[in-house]
Amino acid sequence: MALHWQWNEKCGEATLRETHEGEPDREFTLSLYTGNAYLIMLHEREENGEQVWSMYSFWADKQHMKNCLGLNKKGGHGDNMYDTPYQKITKVRLNKAKCRYFKDIVPALTQAFDDLEIEVFNEQ
Repeated sequence: MALHWQWNEKCGEATLRETHEGEPDREFTLSLYTGNAYLIMLHEREENGEQVWSMYSFWADKQHMKNCLGLNKKGGHGDNMYDTPYQKITKVRLNKAKCRYFKDIVPALTQAFDDLEIEVFNEQ
């Protein structure tokens, strides 16, 4: 599946905390986009005066989202890849007006995480 998105399709942000033994924790902000997927997660940053991005993750569809979040235990996907000893999404901020699958994503997030801050806002 080739992912496509427009920069105006940003529908939120997520905070990712990385933990490395012997080092202080690092936090990153992931930008969330809709595009032609359920959700696309990009790490956007500035390097040498230029805006650059890298793909962190994406959910192709509802089933793929459930697999990634560890909600498909019968299908062999019982581990949440976003909540490990080394990395964890700690906060998700979603624009209800722009997040096409909002009604599926929020309940899935609340099932997948024991400790997650979810902020909902509504901006066109």
